[in-house]
Amino acid sequence: MRLGEMSWTALGERLEKSPLDVIIPLGAFEQHGPHLPLDTDTLIAEAVADRAARSVGECVVSPCVPIGASSHHLAFPGTASLSNKTLMSVIVEVIQTLLGHGFQSAYLVTGHAGNVGAMAAVMAELDPGHHSRVVSFDDWPAQRDAVHQVAETKLDLHRELVGTHGGHFETSILLPIAPHRVNMASAVAGHVGPASEASAKLRSEGMAALSPVGVIGDPRGATADAGELYLEALVSLVVEGIEVHRRRSNQRVAP
Repeated sequence: MRLGEMSWTALGERLEKSPLDVIIPLGAFEQHGPHLPLDTDTLIAEAVADRAARSVGECVVSPCVPIGASSHHLAFPGTASLSNKTLMSVIVEVIQTLLGHGFQSAYLVTGHAGNVGAMAAVMAELDPGHHSRVVSFDDWPAQRDAVHQVAETKLDLHRELVGTHGGHFETSILLPIAPHRVNMASAVAGHVGPASEASAKLRSEGMAALSPVGVIGDPRGATADAGELYLEALVSLVVEGIEVHRRRSNQRVAP
């Protein structure tokens, strides 16, 4: 259920009936190689949020914050970026206003690794009354490892070829959720190597220094079936986190 599709009266009536949570997806507007659209991370964040909300129940998905912290991609045309400070302020105010309307809890879900610093900092900025009602899924290494484990155990693919940004996993995810936005004829291999080394160079020198085509991994073998497996892994992390938080908060447990 998308919050943006509801009227304020319908939402008000729904909130009066029983507790309702909200997932806030965080995206980005940045290059993803020559074969994927600039809003790739937003599409992925929304897909994960939608599927997680359906799985846990009693939960709506807010509009995505479509621009994130993407300064390391600014060498590529079209990329837009917010500072961590600005992004953090936006997230805090979105959380505060939504919780103020009566949502029980809020969950932050990102499709972009660059957002996790601001997401973690948000937790220290929240009002004491809101802090226990918010969960930030900002452990990007855990998300990356979940995807790579799928690649190695179910697809027999090496994690360095699967990559991260614009690579096999992001390209595969877009094939089932937005196939018309993927241009596989333009897909090319980018940087292939250990994720930790790639992340360090990306943070210190920017994506263009790491990969002139803006890709980490090799997207050329991407498939929609692989995308479904990757999505399932990412959604499972969010679902598990929501269910744990609900139990700890003495909220209803999803069936």
